[in-house]
Amino acid sequence: MKKIIFFLFILSGCVKREEVMRKNFFALGTWGEIVCVANKEICQNGIEKAYREIENLENTLSYFKKDSDVYLLNNFPGKPIKVKEETFEVLKKAKEISNKTEGAFDITVASLLEIWGFYEKEKSFYEPDPELINKTLLSVGEDKIVLNESEKTVTLKNNLTKIDLGGIAKGYIVDKVVNILKREGIKNGLVNLGGDLFCFGEGKDGKGWRIGIQDPDNKEKVVAILKVRDKALATSGQYENFKEIKGKKYGHILDPRTGYPVENEVLSVTVVAEDCLTADALATAIFVLGKEKGISILRNFSVEAVLVSKGKEGIDIWVSPGIEDKIIRGKKWLKIFS
Repeated sequence: MKKIIFFLFILSGCVKREEVMRKNFFALGTWGEIVCVANKEICQNGIEKAYREIENLENTLSYFKKDSDVYLLNNFPGKPIKVKEETFEVLKKAKEISNKTEGAFDITVASLLEIWGFYEKEKSFYEPDPELINKTLLSVGEDKIVLNESEKTVTLKNNLTKIDLGGIAKGYIVDKVVNILKREGIKNGLVNLGGDLFCFGEGKDGKGWRIGIQDPDNKEKVVAILKVRDKALATSGQYENFKEIKGKKYGHILDPRTGYPVENEVLSVTVVAEDCLTADALATAIFVLGKEKGISILRNFSVEAVLVSKGKEGIDIWVSPGIEDKIIRGKKWLKIFS
């Protein structure tokens, strides 16, 4: 559950006989886009197969669809539920990342999101009673999810435990779609789902894809532009998705360890990784942990990151050393962390 904004810069200079085709779609409550640079027929076939996979995965991983694995798990706690291979794969990875991030990323926050009113658009928003938050916290934690590898069943141990894959499923879907496009012979393209994206190939001009990271203080501007190829990117931030009570803003990203919306100096986190599932989950985890702890946790993973945080004079942009040379705009503001 996070609001992610990316600006996509697609340059001119298309290779002969190749065309640029786009497919816009809506899945998991957000807009997405598939961009392919290839022969027209190859693009059409790839996009058609990719879209069928998107529909299939949304029906499997959605929090809201009544026939999804997630819906069944949330409505039959304590009972082993046979799930699809894709669901099992995502849950297994989610538990692993939760452990490595000391619980900062946790898909069992759904019950907390529920009591805070983030699922109901028309519901009047209010801060839950602290006792209710503490009670609900007893249902939170990756240890509440029991996976049976041989049977491919999943059991939620606590009757109040609910899972929401919003912080990892988009990245997983992006990865699956990219794999389909590549199998269909598409070597150059981009898949974007709600700002979780994967760029592969050389881009339209043969020099890579250019991705802009939004300025948290001004959605019309970017703080940096990255040139990427064969990498996934995901950004976590809550400057556009929040509730307000008596003049105080409450962001939609909750700290699974406290039950309250995250409040720290970080404005946004962008993670660059080999796969989008990892980038998706880690962006949330680092945002929850804050700058110092988040940077420390990054060392457990083979990823790069860009952190935008509150500074003494506006904003600071922190980047990991491995991505410094990929930033083609915004260098003068950078601070490098080790």
